[in-house]
Amino acid sequence: MTWKPIYDSEQLSLVVDDVKQVAMLEVNSGGYVPHYITFHWNEQELAEIIQALQNAQQELKSNHS
Repeated sequence: MTWKPIYDSEQLSLVVDDVKQVAMLEVNSGGYVPHYITFHWNEQELAEIIQALQNAQQELKSNHS
């Protein structure tokens, strides 16, 4: 398994798994005992998530004006 880090912050981590051909987003709740959830997306699912995030960003921009 080859994981290529793409993004990392205190509560988010995004890596690409070259073998499984998926992107994995790990989110943790933070705090003293963090809880983790990991999303596994193939290329098509990732494209859909990106489009949904862009739509959300546009909504926020249009509501902010």
